[in-house]
Amino acid sequence: MPKRSLSQPPPLLSMMTPLQVILRSARAVGQGPRALTVLLQRMTSKDRKPEVFAGHRPAARDVFVACFSKSGTNWAMQLVVQIAHRGAAQFEHVHDLVAWPDSRFPGIVALDDPAPAAGAPTGLRAIKTALEADYVPYGPEAKYVSVIRDPKDVCVSAYYFLTGVFGLRGHVGLDAWVDLALEPGSFLTTWPGHLAGYWAMRDRPNVCVLEFAAMKRELGAAVDAIAEVMGVALAPAERAEVIRRGGFDYMKAHEAQFAPPRLPLLTGKQRGEMVRSGKAGSSKQELSAAQAQRIDAMVLEGLDALGCDFPYAERFMAG
Repeated sequence: MPKRSLSQPPPLLSMMTPLQVILRSARAVGQGPRALTVLLQRMTSKDRKPEVFAGHRPAARDVFVACFSKSGTNWAMQLVVQIAHRGAAQFEHVHDLVAWPDSRFPGIVALDDPAPAAGAPTGLRAIKTALEADYVPYGPEAKYVSVIRDPKDVCVSAYYFLTGVFGLRGHVGLDAWVDLALEPGSFLTTWPGHLAGYWAMRDRPNVCVLEFAAMKRELGAAVDAIAEVMGVALAPAERAEVIRRGGFDYMKAHEAQFAPPRLPLLTGKQRGEMVRSGKAGSSKQELSAAQAQRIDAMVLEGLDALGCDFPYAERFMAG
């Protein structure tokens, strides 16, 4: 287990200190949007992506939770972890058990730490990643879980999350955020490529691709699908407990176990919300029709360029 958990206050000096200082300074001189632009560029930069899993050989114990950011990643992680522990996983913070090699935050269990798998009765452990399929090592013995969420909902969720975590809520409005997220090469423009990669893998026996809205409608079916890919046969009581612990009410009540890292120089004692509303289609109340159309047009163009047959218009534009 990591010596420092994400549930604990960060050390005064860490690798995140320079970022906090830069963002705080930018915020003070009215450069919040510019600061957020830099953050988005770092999020989508391809420079580090090939290094994230360098040298890692996927094994039978590995369950990759590979979701686009703000698409139900923590939800899927909780389901995977609870299935791996047959509904009885206990942790101070989920990243005490779940490796997240994409991140440089201190306090996350290492990818090469054997403890999470060794401590699970099934011998399985979850690995979180937001990387596209091309950057995630594939092995037929490993398992892969991905969740597809309407990118319009992703856009709104990411706004509240990122501006909350980095203390920029009062400095960047939603309209400005949509413009930033749709700039070429920025955050949301990578959605088509992310979806296309995992969608193409959906029929493999070790891959489970779910849709966020369908999970909201029938969580039990999602649990069954993930458990099947993981090769775990849950007893009825175990299945019921996984469903209970994977429900919104349970996760919201245990928000601290999924909360993002604290950045005290930016937000004091506050933390951004990881479990905010958990709704599908909520962007309809937040985005203008023109903004929604811009996102849809960008995605349709991107999917067409990739030759992806995901029925986007049917799933996310009907009604």
